[in-house]
Amino acid sequence: MADFVQNLDPSKLVLGGTALSFLLSPFAAPPYNLPIFLFGIYAQENTEGVQSLQTFTALLGISHFFDVLWMMNNEQQGFVKFMTVVLLLLKIPVFFAFGLTLRQRGAQFSGLGIRGGDLSGATGVFCL
Repeated sequence: MADFVQNLDPSKLVLGGTALSFLLSPFAAPPYNLPIFLFGIYAQENTEGVQSLQTFTALLGISHFFDVLWMMNNEQQGFVKFMTVVLLLLKIPVFFAFGLTLRQRGAQFSGLGIRGGDLSGATGVFCL
């Protein structure tokens, strides 16, 4: 799985997500996906800032659950629903690719008390 994630290009993934969100925007689809992916383009291009990348990664992960809730509570036509599911599935590799980018930039996941790539605890067993 790690090799698969390392081969992903975050800029192409976020651009694809932005394009798909834009195509879905006139239809009955979650309205927050386009702004999130547009922010992802900014976060990916801003190489000095890590906080914007952390924010985008967190928003993307949280929006995955909101997409499921939105789809359960709202009716969609067949093709639009299919494309919304495709966008939902696209968020998974985007999330992992941006997580890896954060790790490569040395970001600390301060909310979890985890330094980038170090999950070793008292036993020191888990190191990424």
